[in-house]
Amino acid sequence: MTLIVIVVEASTLFFILNIQKKENRQNAITQTEAITQSLNNDLLNFILNPNADVLSDITFRLSAFKEIRGVILYDENNKAIFQYGDTKELTKRQLTVFKEKTIFDNEHLFVKKDISADGYTLGFQLIDVDLSSFKQKEKQITQTLLAIFPFALLFGFIMSLFLSKSYTKPFIDLLHAMKDSDPTNNKITTVKTTANNEIKELFNGFNLQMKQIYKSSKKLKFQASHDQLTGIYNRFYMEEQLQNALKNEKDLGYNLLYIDLDQFKFINDSAGYQAGDELLKMITKEYSTTLSKDSIFARVDGDGFMVLLKDCTPKTGISFLEKSLEKLRDFRFVWKGETYTISASIALVYFKPFQYTLKELLKATNSTLYTAKAKGRNKSHIYDPSDDLTKRFNTELETAAQIKEALKDGPSRFELFAQDIVPLQEKSDKVSYEILIRMWDKNNNFISPGDFLPAAERYQLMAEIDMHVLWTYLETVSKKPKHIEGLHSVHINLAGSTLNNPDFQKKVKKAIKHFDFPWEKLELEITESSAIGNINQANEFISWLKTQKIGLALDDFGTGMASFEYLKSLPFDVVKIDGSFVKDMHVDPTDKAVIKYIQEIAHLKGQETVAEYVETKEDVEELTAIGVTYGQGYYLGKPRALSTWID
Repeated sequence: MTLIVIVVEASTLFFILNIQKKENRQNAITQTEAITQSLNNDLLNFILNPNADVLSDITFRLSAFKEIRGVILYDENNKAIFQYGDTKELTKRQLTVFKEKTIFDNEHLFVKKDISADGYTLGFQLIDVDLSSFKQKEKQITQTLLAIFPFALLFGFIMSLFLSKSYTKPFIDLLHAMKDSDPTNNKITTVKTTANNEIKELFNGFNLQMKQIYKSSKKLKFQASHDQLTGIYNRFYMEEQLQNALKNEKDLGYNLLYIDLDQFKFINDSAGYQAGDELLKMITKEYSTTLSKDSIFARVDGDGFMVLLKDCTPKTGISFLEKSLEKLRDFRFVWKGETYTISASIALVYFKPFQYTLKELLKATNSTLYTAKAKGRNKSHIYDPSDDLTKRFNTELETAAQIKEALKDGPSRFELFAQDIVPLQEKSDKVSYEILIRMWDKNNNFISPGDFLPAAERYQLMAEIDMHVLWTYLETVSKKPKHIEGLHSVHINLAGSTLNNPDFQKKVKKAIKHFDFPWEKLELEITESSAIGNINQANEFISWLKTQKIGLALDDFGTGMASFEYLKSLPFDVVKIDGSFVKDMHVDPTDKAVIKYIQEIAHLKGQETVAEYVETKEDVEELTAIGVTYGQGYYLGKPRALSTWID
């Protein structure tokens, strides 16, 4: 405001003085014009008839004009014939005045005026006009403005205080309140005012907004750290607390329990998800009564819970583990008149700060739970890194990670192999084979199917592997039409759960649209043990496969408890006789009889048969005599890379 006042005052002074200066000059010229006009006749008379009376009259009249410093009169020959007053300055500047006619110089106005009559110039005069009276006016104006300046400055200061109090200060207060407030942690600086204007509305809006942010943040924090169904903590919060526990050193340590409900999936499938949700809420409520105030209880997955006991001994953890088993043993749940019994498998890991990373701790907890579940229902296991089951679980966990790598971009990788399926009853120039999958780790070390397939089953990766095998095979052979032309059939193994997997079903339908392949040459194999539990649930998909001319093969037949009954009812095109019968048929008449019986039933149903584990020439001769359609085994052909078949 001070700067504004100074600028305004200086600007006002400059403009007023500039205007006054112009006005003074114009007034001086006008006044000089009037004087010269009044003296024109007298001066003309003196030029024409110079005498003392006229000169005396002119001198008298000039003395009446105080602003006239001096006058010089010239005749038509530029000869000075009369001088009045102080003519020193005129004499000095006469040549310049002759040219310019009007000159302003500080306190002097020099003017040249012609003396004429009837259009004839008979001489001229130079006049020096005193401008000091005009300068005095300018000085007075300047002094007046400078005298006003302190009052203007004081007024500006008072106005600044008023504006600051009324407008600037409220905004500064609001700015400080915004900086100091942290509504997410309920730290709010309230702003107040006695004003009854827009400032009050702004303050009220800010205060209300801070409260709303706090309420929303509190709600979001609760949702982020709590399970929506049961209201207890969730995995995110539990892992956060475990991180803190691993860094917060205590004298004793911590006990972590991982509780997994037994047969929860059965209740979900049989009674519905609503029943499962009610069961989880009921168990949460009941189990919470056993917990101490400082313990943390969280639902970490569908039917899994974790409990963190703080600052306690291993003995405390074992005691609580036993109570938990007892609490959850044969837990009864009634839903729509049906009674369900459920129990839990529980893992216990005792740890101290800085003993593990979070990843290592969770891995240890998972391995311990796996060990507990392997013992049966309502069992527990206490973590011991040296026991065999824990080591086996850790190996499977690493293998599962390698499988996921191989399904993506490596560095572990899968490769497709194929083994001959040879016709025994007639010769053919076409080939048949079964697709097999092999795996190598990042160091190119071979991993046996007996090692990675159980891990894939446990971690529910079989459907992804089956989709990978099917798609990779079709993608490979579709580029080789000559190979497809010479192909009789290709068998691709499926896990029992894959047949019912919605993603697999979508993948097959997508493949049929994407690839130009003779689908009648494709046989999807499923083992007898898995077929019994999954075929009935996949009826709709199987019917659709039949419309696409895709065949189904029953693998490892003969090992099930009710094999022949299922052989009569299940919709298979090919029956693969389990190799255990083939291997001993020369020494055990019963095995040979089973093979004959399977062949006869399959023949009656119009199904082809494949005998597995054909290892000798005698096997081939005996199976051919029985009437088995195809043979498969090392004697007829060892598995080799699919690329060698195509090449």
